[in-house]
Amino acid sequence: MCWFGNRALPFAILLAATGAAIQKAIKSFGGQGKAIVLQEKHEQDFVHKADDGLANEDSISRLPDDLLSDVLSRLDLIEAVGTRILSRRWKNVCKVRSELHLDCLDMFRPNCSHDMGSHWVQFRFLEAVDQSLQLYSGQSITYLRISCCFMKEFEPKFTQWMQVVATLDVQELDLKFICSSLPLCQCAKSNMGELFPVSFRLLTAVATMKHLRLLACSLQPSFPTQFNSLEGLYLDLVHLSDGELPRMLSSCVNLQTLRLGFCKLTPKLSISGPCLQLKFLYVHSCPGLEEIDICAGNLITFSFFHNGPIKFSLCVPKLEDARITFTGNGSIPYFFGEVLKDCPKLKNLLFQTNSDKLKYTPGKMDMFSNLRTLYFVPGMKSPPDLLNVVPILEACPHLEEFRLQLLCRGFNEERGREWPPRRLGQLKEVEFNGFHGTVNEIHFATYLVKNAPALERLWIRSPYRFYCGDYHLRTGGGWYMDERVDTLHEELMMQAVSSKLQVNIVRSPRTELKICGRE
Repeated sequence: MCWFGNRALPFAILLAATGAAIQKAIKSFGGQGKAIVLQEKHEQDFVHKADDGLANEDSISRLPDDLLSDVLSRLDLIEAVGTRILSRRWKNVCKVRSELHLDCLDMFRPNCSHDMGSHWVQFRFLEAVDQSLQLYSGQSITYLRISCCFMKEFEPKFTQWMQVVATLDVQELDLKFICSSLPLCQCAKSNMGELFPVSFRLLTAVATMKHLRLLACSLQPSFPTQFNSLEGLYLDLVHLSDGELPRMLSSCVNLQTLRLGFCKLTPKLSISGPCLQLKFLYVHSCPGLEEIDICAGNLITFSFFHNGPIKFSLCVPKLEDARITFTGNGSIPYFFGEVLKDCPKLKNLLFQTNSDKLKYTPGKMDMFSNLRTLYFVPGMKSPPDLLNVVPILEACPHLEEFRLQLLCRGFNEERGREWPPRRLGQLKEVEFNGFHGTVNEIHFATYLVKNAPALERLWIRSPYRFYCGDYHLRTGGGWYMDERVDTLHEELMMQAVSSKLQVNIVRSPRTELKICGRE
């Protein structure tokens, strides 16, 4: 052991410590059996060489480049930086990686107040990022993520990083300035203080970037500049100054996807432009929004979630898929009668609302002639009359799938009215959630099976369902079902005109009452 003098001893300690970290990383790499076998075979030899300081080429370095690169990617950030001095080969092997994750949570534990930690600890992370970016300088990186929640104290350092990133040929850049594990909706409600300022002009220097994600920052006003490579822009918890979004859209002439989640916007959101190529638009839970004006000739998908009334102006002739949530008195006739009146190519629609009335009469019988799927989630303030849903179905002559998620605690027992015979010729699948078993609901279910000759499946469930946030489906408690439900399946099968129909009635999330069908 005489080889280890005072100067070599730190290297030996680093070698042994990093070797243990790599062994742990390999063991966690369960998907590659080859790496596990090789690690077990040479584990003793590696530790022995580390102790004696004899190895110019250790056994782990004999792994193929792609395996070794994957193993090194599983190390913590500080350990990964440390491995680069242990072997002549490892420094270059790191460059095989096409993805780079620089996350302060790799150094700190989640939900710890490391943004308030000692400057020495913060400087360790900043130095590790510096070394990592310098190592990859001049290389091509498919995906780069930098996550740091204490950047406000080191704004010049961020500018320096972006200058280096501009040399990396990055295609996808993900910048996060918050390290909370809480959902975005809870982060939005918490007091995050002053957000880190980011210049959009600085980001445009990354000329190869196709996708940009920003979380918890404020975009600063900037002079117009071209950002021709950008195809996807994803903003969450981002504050936009007045007029900044139109300038960004005019700069990104090839932008196809735009997401705005929990962003601070002006009361009127306008998305338009003569050269706008936008195909996918997501606007979710942006506070203070009162009006949205979209003129996008290429838009295919539109997803909108807002807890409040909203005024729409849509010019989207190619729209095929829409998910829209908003509330307000008269929202149902307004939405079906005004908002969607010029969407001739609409195929799939999810509409969720809280409203005072369900009644709507279409302007023309085949108003939604191309619609194939309809998810309708009305939260009603008073017991609804489901007879008013019939005109909506009649306006969709090619509808194949219909899901009604009824949210209302009241009961409608109206009797003695005529349900108009209408042929729902293409309807194949129906799902009715929030079912109480009232006369009105039973009549509606009967109307469906009597007028849908192609109907194959009818699901009736007591638990109600609704969508929240990013349209994650939630299931609530089940309503009480009247005893009349016990004979409902027999009544429906007797009335059905489809020979392929299956009726499924579920009282609760765990209890299925009856499944019956015709051969």
